[in-house]
Amino acid sequence: MVQIAPFRGVLYNPAKIRDLSKVIAPPYDVITPEEREKLLHRSPYNVVRLILNQDADPYASVGRLFAGWQAEGIFVRDEEPAIYFLWHRFSYRGEERERPGFLALSRIEDFSSGAIRPHERTFDGPKADRLRVMLACHANLSPIFGLYSQPNAVLNRTLAEHLQGVAPLAQVAEEGARTCSLWRVTDPDMLDLVEREMSEQPLLIADGHHRYEAALRYRDLQRQENPGWSGREPFNYVMMYFANMNDSGLVILPTHRLVRGFKAIPFLKLEEELQRYFYIEPYPKTPEGQRWFLRALRSGGKKRHLIGASFKRDPRYLILRLKNKRIMQRLVKDLSGSLRELDVTALHQLILEHILGLTPQEQAREENVSYSHDEEKVLGALEKEDYQAAFILNPPQPDEIMSVAAGGEKMPQKSTYFYPKLISGLVINKIDPDEEILVRAAPGT
Repeated sequence: MVQIAPFRGVLYNPAKIRDLSKVIAPPYDVITPEEREKLLHRSPYNVVRLILNQDADPYASVGRLFAGWQAEGIFVRDEEPAIYFLWHRFSYRGEERERPGFLALSRIEDFSSGAIRPHERTFDGPKADRLRVMLACHANLSPIFGLYSQPNAVLNRTLAEHLQGVAPLAQVAEEGARTCSLWRVTDPDMLDLVEREMSEQPLLIADGHHRYEAALRYRDLQRQENPGWSGREPFNYVMMYFANMNDSGLVILPTHRLVRGFKAIPFLKLEEELQRYFYIEPYPKTPEGQRWFLRALRSGGKKRHLIGASFKRDPRYLILRLKNKRIMQRLVKDLSGSLRELDVTALHQLILEHILGLTPQEQAREENVSYSHDEEKVLGALEKEDYQAAFILNPPQPDEIMSVAAGGEKMPQKSTYFYPKLISGLVINKIDPDEEILVRAAPGT
């Protein structure tokens, strides 16, 4: 279902850039203003100047810088098409993890085909911004994060065996004791294997929905300008990172909520409303109580759906367990079972909207709902800042996300956070109109 192809990656020139850690960056949409300033000071060639440019005319600046860095030899392009094997090593909750994956081009598909499936809603502003970046530099500056399912892990296993004993092309240390190693793969047998194994795979967009839709729009604009297009033009493809959703190294972080903006409800009445729908397990608001509360939420969430809650001036932490699935069936009849059964759906539809009275439009406003992956930070902010409630969630499982996407539905915003985020600046895909993508079968339209 997915057609992938090798490509001639654009990489930082090791003769000019000796320390890759000074020029890489996280994805543009997770970089805070403070982090951006730090990245700018690390190197005049940090990729943040391309992915998150804030000059007076940012898009013209991106185009000028990208062309200039190539002319200076800061960026060099590989001579032959390749796929790029990545190996992330990181620590999560005290446990060492590894996540293998690879970079390649994927033919851009309309969502209606079912070959590539989104799972999150997108917004017009970020899509327009990413499209203008593409039009300025004619390149994919960062990979889109895609998930496929392969329980036998033959792809990652075979690629790792093929590269055993081969020194990585690049190795970079990130903040937080994370490392990423990169290998170039040009062996025809390996390329054949990857293309063959991926050809029957539907793909889930894990991260990069706005960039994918920008690439889709870019493709359509280029097709309008080139009415005789064959399908082999580079604008029909986008750079993606492919990870196996069955891999034990795939980590999804929970995203917790701090909420305000709802009409104050007397707590006895609020508790009465919650008890109509949930079994409530209370814990005292003490340091020890918080530890037990979070531990019970994490361990219990592996077996059943739970939501952690803390309300201002209530001396307890609450674990909420839905009494009956039929509650959500009655409340949100227009959603599939896969989407209805997610903790995040129960939070937004039942608690925030039905009980607290926040409309979907009000929930979408940043001043009403803010997000964090640090549960202790969220619980602390509730007591110190102007918030009314905090909600602690367990992360959705990969198969739950895939099930929602397979049904053509979208999860609430900020439902998933795949960790670690992909690095921007390791490999860039230049979209050259004078080239052709080498494919083994004629692509469809």
